[in-house]
Amino acid sequence: MVVGICGGSASGKSTFSRSLLEHLSDLGPEILNQDRYFRDWLDYPSGDRERVRTSNHPRAVLWDSLIHQVRRLIGGHCVQEPVPGTAAFQRIIERRVIKPGRLLIVEGHLIFSNADLRDHMDLKIYLDVDAHERVLRRMLRDTASETTTLDQASAWYRRDVIPNFEVHTVATRKYADLVVPYEMDVGAATHVIASGIRGLVAC
Repeated sequence: MVVGICGGSASGKSTFSRSLLEHLSDLGPEILNQDRYFRDWLDYPSGDRERVRTSNHPRAVLWDSLIHQVRRLIGGHCVQEPVPGTAAFQRIIERRVIKPGRLLIVEGHLIFSNADLRDHMDLKIYLDVDAHERVLRRMLRDTASETTTLDQASAWYRRDVIPNFEVHTVATRKYADLVVPYEMDVGAATHVIASGIRGLVAC
């Protein structure tokens, strides 16, 4: 079974996904994180890369690679990530072998924008968080390591997130089977969703 978890930047997708994994550990669940498939932009001349670079428009994702790996896992095959052509691969992150199980979670803020990927999802969940709360979370997260200043984080948010969020993330909320408000603790909702997933896997 493939479950898609979408929502705006800093909406809690990774936390929610990990919580589901804990509830459903006996199903051998795995997570594919859309961010690991962000392109490295090296196919653009160096002078153009900063101008075209984005992480909030669908062109940022190597969809063919992501969908290929989803299909392989559905078919019972192992995959490795990160894949060539991605920013993660460029940073020489240790390659991770992902084994097929009975449950695959695909999470990311752009995953519902791709029709081919949506077609592989048995359940689509959208995490709905107030915009002010998301911005606060994002600013705190981006500046926590002290490698990014508040001015830099704010400039990127204005340049990339604001123009793309409504078009490429919020607009895909309509494809969700479930919309979960995710501003406070959602332990009860997570338990109910995990029980539902377990029931669907058993069918």
